Amino acid sequence: MLGLLAFGLGWAATLWGLQFNRMPGGVSVFWPLAGVALALALRGGWPTLPALWLGASWALSNAGLAPWLAGALALGNALAAGLAALWLRRAGFHLRLEQTRDLWLLAGVGAGGAAVLAAAWAVAALAMANELDATALPRAWLLRWSGETLGLFVLGVPLLGLGRHTVLRAFGQGRWLVNAPLLAGAVASGILALTLLSRGAPLGPLHFLPHVLLSWLALRAGLAVASSAVLLLLLGMAGPWLAPVLPALVEPPWAYLGSMLVLTGLLHALNGDLSRTQQRWRLALGHAGLGVAEWNLHGAQGYASPRWCQLLADPHGQRTGTLAGWLQDVAPEHRAALDADLAALAQPEQASVWRELRLNTPKGPLWAELHVVVAERDHNGAPLRLLATLADVGERRHAEERQRLSSSLFQNLHEGLLVVDAELRTIDANPTYCTLVDSPRDLLLGSVPTLLRAPQADLSTRQQQAAMWAGLRVTGSWNGEVSVRRRNGALVALRTTVFTVPGPDGTPRYHVVMVSDMTVQRQQRERLERQAHFDELTQLPNRARLTRLLTEAMAVTDREGHLLCVVNLDLDHFKALNDVFGHATGDQLLVQLAQCLRGALRERADGSDAVARLGGDEFVLLLKVSSAAEARLALQRVLRVVAQPFIPAPGAAPLAVQASAGATLYPLDRSDADTLLRHAAQAMYSAKQAGRGGGMFFDPESSRRHEERVMAMGRVQEALDQGELVLYYQPKADLRAGRVLGFEALLRWNHPEQGLLGPAHFLPLLENTGLSARVGDWVMSQGLEQLDRWRAQGLDVTVSVNVSARHLQEPDFAQRLGELLARHAPGLGQHLELEVLETAALANVAFTSALMERCRLLGVRFALDDFGTGYSTLTYLKKLPVQVLKIDRSFVQNMLEDAQDRAIVEGVLSLARTFGCTAVAEGVETPAQARALLDLGCTLGQGSGIAVPMPAADAERFARQWPGLFALKPAVGA
Repeated sequence: MLGLLAFGLGWAATLWGLQFNRMPGGVSVFWPLAGVALALALRGGWPTLPALWLGASWALSNAGLAPWLAGALALGNALAAGLAALWLRRAGFHLRLEQTRDLWLLAGVGAGGAAVLAAAWAVAALAMANELDATALPRAWLLRWSGETLGLFVLGVPLLGLGRHTVLRAFGQGRWLVNAPLLAGAVASGILALTLLSRGAPLGPLHFLPHVLLSWLALRAGLAVASSAVLLLLLGMAGPWLAPVLPALVEPPWAYLGSMLVLTGLLHALNGDLSRTQQRWRLALGHAGLGVAEWNLHGAQGYASPRWCQLLADPHGQRTGTLAGWLQDVAPEHRAALDADLAALAQPEQASVWRELRLNTPKGPLWAELHVVVAERDHNGAPLRLLATLADVGERRHAEERQRLSSSLFQNLHEGLLVVDAELRTIDANPTYCTLVDSPRDLLLGSVPTLLRAPQADLSTRQQQAAMWAGLRVTGSWNGEVSVRRRNGALVALRTTVFTVPGPDGTPRYHVVMVSDMTVQRQQRERLERQAHFDELTQLPNRARLTRLLTEAMAVTDREGHLLCVVNLDLDHFKALNDVFGHATGDQLLVQLAQCLRGALRERADGSDAVARLGGDEFVLLLKVSSAAEARLALQRVLRVVAQPFIPAPGAAPLAVQASAGATLYPLDRSDADTLLRHAAQAMYSAKQAGRGGGMFFDPESSRRHEERVMAMGRVQEALDQGELVLYYQPKADLRAGRVLGFEALLRWNHPEQGLLGPAHFLPLLENTGLSARVGDWVMSQGLEQLDRWRAQGLDVTVSVNVSARHLQEPDFAQRLGELLARHAPGLGQHLELEVLETAALANVAFTSALMERCRLLGVRFALDDFGTGYSTLTYLKKLPVQVLKIDRSFVQNMLEDAQDRAIVEGVLSLARTFGCTAVAEGVETPAQARALLDLGCTLGQGSGIAVPMPAADAERFARQWPGLFALKPAVGA
């Protein structure tokens, strides 16, 4: 497609140029093929030139030239245009011709190069073809060169510059209203001027009107449109109205046309240079952040650059385009000073002013830097125009404020600040840092601080600094505590934070060090640590540190296989010594004892012994031994050390001091640290109970049994609290009358896992403990409540309650019994019977007798349970105010087979009658036993043959429904 266009343009341009021939052989004063060839070579490249050559060759052949001559002439134009295009491209030629440089390049390369070469080529070809003689060669070359040059500018410039963008810029968006008439006027006035010129009219203003119109068109629409007007003018010269005068148009009209092209080209290029210059400084000032304004002091609207309008939020410069309008934005506090500065510009010697001020713009306050220069003065030196530049300095002011603030903080901060470069050389240090390290700032500058890199540091300091630099490399910061020495040698502890400030390339540029004095805090911390881990009086490890020492010693024991002897040592009668000699003497004794114990410790290759004070006069020793025998020897050695005489005061008699010690061996005692200490303390208390002044070792098996007993007692306490204990009732009946007279309350444990348990499973655990009295009170309380309910229901029965020896010996037993009876109706005590074992009642006859008398005043009766199995004498029995004797079941069960048991039963019945007591036989299991008892005179019985113990509800039904003696049979469940 591009080739066809080149062929057509070449053919048309060649034919058109032949119309202006002045000499044989196609030597024309206007040769448009040169412009077409150069334009195509520049815009389309070398591929267009062959098609252009073919078109021109064909056109010349049709004009009557020989084919070879036509091809030669066309080849000259194509080669000249191609070489010129190659040279222009390498020189950076721009097609729009908006620079004088491009215009001179086109003129020099086109007219001075391509036109000269093409004209010489054509003249030489014509001479070789004998179309020209030798005398016509100079004139032929000059005409051909002028035709090539004129064609280059008339047709080449429009073809180079015209395009869619050029046409839209010239005639789009209403610009055609001015540019189209200018174009038509330039062409019409040119044709008229050429007509007048061809008729010999003298030069007048009308001859220069085309130049003016073309210049105006070039400024508004560009060179391509203006040169197109010249082209249209040339086309008009070929019209029928100029055909008669065309032979007369030789050189002057072409010079006239050339002057139009030269004037419009120069004006266009100069305008382009000016526009680029303005664009460059506008871009430079805009990117530099400077807004520019020009004020006419005589009131005319001035100029405001885009940056100026942007800074002042004045889109079109209407508000700030004049000095008076701009001054309205100046903050009031700066207005007076600025007015004074502007008034000073009236003096010729004052050429400019500078000021930093605040402007109140529609989008907010603006801190700006203003420069005003007098651009023009009148003949009297008064300013006519002012040129102002404005720069936003808000960020700079903020940076300066931050810098002032940072500088003030740097100088007045209570923490020390140090800044070093990448080589650790000190750049700056604040006064606090200089004070902390006791060094003047001048000596620090340029030096490497010791806290960052000490030349001769100990191992711990080097490790600390290595950790610091490792942290800086990984995270860019580090904080810790560093100890440095001042110039006077004093050691100061500094809490240090170091962080890296990177440079633009990311590599460390500065290191900032922040330090604060931690010397006092470290001393306080060390003192608190000593107080937390060491005894203040003896300086021995305290309980907290002992736990850690014991844990570590246990780990070493497990690892190395030896034994660890944990000794708990307590002075004997230390309180008495304090009371006699005072606490100061007691403290002195403890200090001396601590020194002795510390001196008695052994240093071993695999670890040393340790001693600690738990508080008061109690000490703990950790001794490493290889056997139990060595542990005993070590314990005796410690006791001998303690037993050394103590002199309480100078000149005073020495005091003999002794201690009791308990010990346990780990891992024979496989316990944790706290338990080991507790076991050693238990052994120490055992040593005190054994007579003081000695030592005992903890027995793990005995401790295990004791712990089991304690746990069982705790479970019984829990059962009592949770309501798991219940009372069962076993009837006591009149065997002769067949009537239930009362019930014995028997304790049972309704265990959630083991079911119903009898008293033998848990009551032995409560002997000689306070819990037995509490359980006994609960049994009496429950028995009384049940007795009260039965009697309220019309059931005339008594309730007997078993009382243990420990419960009976409680000093306030009678008082608590009275309180329990007071909760119920009066007279209920007459139906309560307390059963006491014979062995318990006769253990302390005088106390028991007095207690029974106090209880009798409450109406309560007493019975001796299991009578006949004890070891008491009848004299003791005589002193006890009992009302009931209960024959032990062992005698009743064997009385039918064993005459001795029968005799015992007879004897007990005889004693009961003698002492005025009622006899109750226990263990009645068969009717035969019941009949034998009746025969012996015992009418009251109790046993499984009558009924087994039962819940209260069943007991009530039994009392109401029991058929009596003649229906006697083995009880269900016996």
